Amino acid sequence: MKGLWTLRRYAKRYWKGLLLALLLMASSASLNIGVIAKIQPVFKGLFETLPSADAATRDLALSGMLANLTILLAAVLGAALAQAGSLFMGDWLSQKVLLALRSDVFHHLQSLSLRFYENRRAGELVARLNNDTTVLQSILGAGLTELVVAPLTAIGVIGYMAYLDWRLTLVMVVIGPAVALLTQQLGVRLRRYSHQVQSQLADLTANVDESFSLIRVIKIFGLERPMKQRFDEDASEVLRAEMRGSRMRALNAAVVGLFTGVALCAVLFLGAYEIISGRLKPDTMTTFIIAMGMAGNEINRLARVIMALSRGEASALRTLELLDEVPEIQDQPNAIALTEMQGDVRFEGVTFAYEPDRPVLSQMDLHLAPGEKVALVGPSGAGKTTIAGLVPRLYDPQAGRVLIDGRDVRDIQQDSLRSFMGFVPQETLLFAGTIRENIAFARPAATAADIREVALTANAADFIEALPEGYDTQVGERGVKLSGGQQQRIAIARALLRNPRILILDEATSSLDQASEQVVHQALHTLLQGRTALIIAHRLSTIRDADRILVVNNGRIVEEGKHDDLMAQGGLYWNLYQSRLTQDGEEPT
Repeated sequence: MKGLWTLRRYAKRYWKGLLLALLLMASSASLNIGVIAKIQPVFKGLFETLPSADAATRDLALSGMLANLTILLAAVLGAALAQAGSLFMGDWLSQKVLLALRSDVFHHLQSLSLRFYENRRAGELVARLNNDTTVLQSILGAGLTELVVAPLTAIGVIGYMAYLDWRLTLVMVVIGPAVALLTQQLGVRLRRYSHQVQSQLADLTANVDESFSLIRVIKIFGLERPMKQRFDEDASEVLRAEMRGSRMRALNAAVVGLFTGVALCAVLFLGAYEIISGRLKPDTMTTFIIAMGMAGNEINRLARVIMALSRGEASALRTLELLDEVPEIQDQPNAIALTEMQGDVRFEGVTFAYEPDRPVLSQMDLHLAPGEKVALVGPSGAGKTTIAGLVPRLYDPQAGRVLIDGRDVRDIQQDSLRSFMGFVPQETLLFAGTIRENIAFARPAATAADIREVALTANAADFIEALPEGYDTQVGERGVKLSGGQQQRIAIARALLRNPRILILDEATSSLDQASEQVVHQALHTLLQGRTALIIAHRLSTIRDADRILVVNNGRIVEEGKHDDLMAQGGLYWNLYQSRLTQDGEEPT
């Protein structure tokens, strides 16, 4: 149970609640034992005193029996209250532990580098953060209580049984280890099956998330039938894995029940022999049978808990695996926080590869002066987006340096570095929420006046204020309720609100129609003023506005200059330009 044991570090944060829970659990176990101890006087009166009492003493015997029943009822009530309190505190503690665990996992995932997410499906991460912790939630609350109460009660009751008759107790001593060994062996197999269930459930969640994200494509291409088939196959795999685990749990329950039945029959036979031989009284035998039933019930509960915890162990390990992931990009111990930025960007001999021996950039040198607007053009896969990703240190180069204002970005705190940068991607990324909230993500403390000002500058205020709810309009998941041009203008307003010194545009207008592109281009023109800009260009109008154009091919800058100069060279830029003219239907100017 290494994974579940690791969670103790979270429980230590709530040591007062843990101490109270343990006291309540110990009280519950001791009161359970007390209930058994209070039963024998009742049976003694029933089997010995009352049958032999004369009329004069019968009323006194009944009064004594009533007093013993009152004490028994008080013990039962106390045990029930202690059990309720321990269950509540167990649930409280497990909820606190899982809240802390979920929070740590989510925060850690936020700290991981971009490369981690490029190798993971979002749905799988959601499943680990949600499904696996939900399994832990369903197990740990009651499981924690029973894991303490059940063995303490069983040990105490078996001890009391030994006090009643040690010969009969030997039966339980023989049966107990056999049940424990079987449960442990089945638990190992159940842990393996549970890991399969959670893995397959993660695949199912990932596929569902993917199908909802791509629902427009699915509808257009009529892919509903294969998507349904894929879902049914994934769900069936989860069912098969779940049933393998269910067979283990059912087998454990059957065998524990069988052992308990054998023990009961053995005790009844030996008990009858002991009574006949005069070494055991009927009231003691009756109390022993009830105590044995309670001990068997506690052992059965403990076996179920161990099986459940075996299932939880698989979920705990899958969740903790995420915390073991080490961020590829980390701040140096002596990294500084920037207080200002001029916007000077320089690449010195930068080599970068996503996979070993397959460099995307090779010994690249590049310089952007403060306030300069530089466009990157080139064939697909030439390395343009990689260059843009290295500036905010989403990746680190394998060789060379990326400098901002003459300082290596690895010597700057990441949050500080990126606080001076803005980014407008090709696929606009809006969060589910209002237009106001999406703009204010760049600066949460922004006032309504600040938000309206940047919306005006981004040519977005007119369409926003024409909406029935204005800035409080819900954009839908990923902004689906807005057009592409409207989404892009909100993204530009968001970038303006941050007031970045360095701005990265990743083909920010390539997915828009020409009418929307013209409006967005006007907003971009305002956004670019006075800022260092790195523009991954697609539309020709964006290329022409750049101070310099860099042509990238096979990870190197192969041409550089103004538009007219590059056209006169008749090289790769000229070929790209002509193909874009044909593709976009634009006319040269």
